[in-house]
Amino acid sequence: MANHCTFLHVRLIILLSFLSGFHADKFAGRFLQKALEFSGKDNVIVSPFSAREALAQVYVGVRDHAADELHRVLQLSGYSKSEAVEEFRKFHEIWAPGGDATLKIANRIFVAEKFPLLPKYMDLITKSFRTGITNINFEQNKEAASIINQWISKRTKTLIKKIVNADNLDKDFKLMVISAIYFHGKWETPFDPEETVKQKFFALGEGPVKVDMMHGLISILHGRINDLDAHAVEIPYMNSNISMLVILPNKQHGLLQVENLLHTVNLFTVTSGFKKRQIELALPKFSFEFDMILNQPLKEMGIRQIFQHPDFRDMTSSRERLYVSEVIQKAVMKVNEDGSRPVTGTVISTVIKSRRPQSFIVDHPFLFAIKDQQRVFFAGRVKRLN
Repeated sequence: MANHCTFLHVRLIILLSFLSGFHADKFAGRFLQKALEFSGKDNVIVSPFSAREALAQVYVGVRDHAADELHRVLQLSGYSKSEAVEEFRKFHEIWAPGGDATLKIANRIFVAEKFPLLPKYMDLITKSFRTGITNINFEQNKEAASIINQWISKRTKTLIKKIVNADNLDKDFKLMVISAIYFHGKWETPFDPEETVKQKFFALGEGPVKVDMMHGLISILHGRINDLDAHAVEIPYMNSNISMLVILPNKQHGLLQVENLLHTVNLFTVTSGFKKRQIELALPKFSFEFDMILNQPLKEMGIRQIFQHPDFRDMTSSRERLYVSEVIQKAVMKVNEDGSRPVTGTVISTVIKSRRPQSFIVDHPFLFAIKDQQRVFFAGRVKRLN
C-alpha cells in the first residue's frame, strides 16, 4: 500500500440560465439550510438534486461506514447498491421538463490513466446515471485542465468556461466526478420589459437601494407559510412541470429566522394549501455567480467518512489510499424578463373585478427554489442586490 494519500475529487458544476421525489425531500431542505449556514456570501445558489446525484455515484464505490452514511443522509432506499440508485436510472429514462423548458443533466468521470476502475462499478454508474468515463493524464496538467474545461463549457452553453486550474492538477489526482446541469425556461406569463421600473430593495444592514423591479399581473399559487413566518408564491414555467417557489419573510429582516426553520418544512408540499389567485407580482431582476466548497455543510449533515478513510474497494482494485478532497458547486444565475411576449387583451380581460388583486412585492431578502413535484433542482437566497 502506498504511504501517501491520493485524491479523489468530486466536483459538482451547476448552471442555471434564465430568469430565469422520491426520498429526496428531507435531503433538499437540510442541504439548503446547511449551505446557507456555512456560506459567507449574500447571494447563494446550490443544487440539492445535483449534489445528491453526484454523491450517489461516490456511494456506489464505497463500503462499510462511508456507504452507510451516504445511504442515510442521501435518503436512498433499497439494500443493494443497484436498488439504492434505481431511482436515478428511472429519472434519466423517463423524465422530461416539458416543451418550452430545457433541463439538461450531464455526468462525467475523468479518471487517471492506468487507474483501475472495476467493471461492475462502471457498468452500474453508466446505466444508473448515464455517466460517461474519460481517461485523462492529470500529470499533464495543462492538457488535462483544457479537456475538462472544454467539456463543461460545451455542456453549459459556454456560460461556465473554466472550472479547474492547471496548477491544481497533479499526479495525486485519480478521479474527478462532474455533474453539470443546464436549465432554461420561459415564464408561463412573461413580464413586459416596459413594466420594469426602478424600485427600492431593502438589503440587510444597509439602507434601501434602487433595483430593476419586474411587474406583472399573474395567476399563480399564493399563500402563507406559518411555520416560517413567511408567505410565498409559486411561479410556473411555460408548458412545463417546473416552477419557481419564492419565499418572502413577513418581516423585512426575518430571513435568518426563516433559514433556521427550513428543516421544519417540506419544499415539495409547502404550497399544498395555497390557492391560485391573480397577483400583482413585483420581482427584482438579478444575476450572480456562485461557488462553494461543500465539505463542511456535508459533514454537518453526517457525511464524514468519505473525507477521511473510506474503503473504495467497490470502485477500484487499487490499493492506494483514496479519499474525497473536495465537493464543489459552481453556478451562474440570471433572473429577468427573458421569454417575454407581446401582452394581449387576454390577461387584462381576466382581471376585471370589483376589488384590487393582492400584491406580492419582493422588496427585501428572500429564498427561492426551482423544482417540480418530486425534486428541488436549484435553491438559494438573495440578500443583496446592486
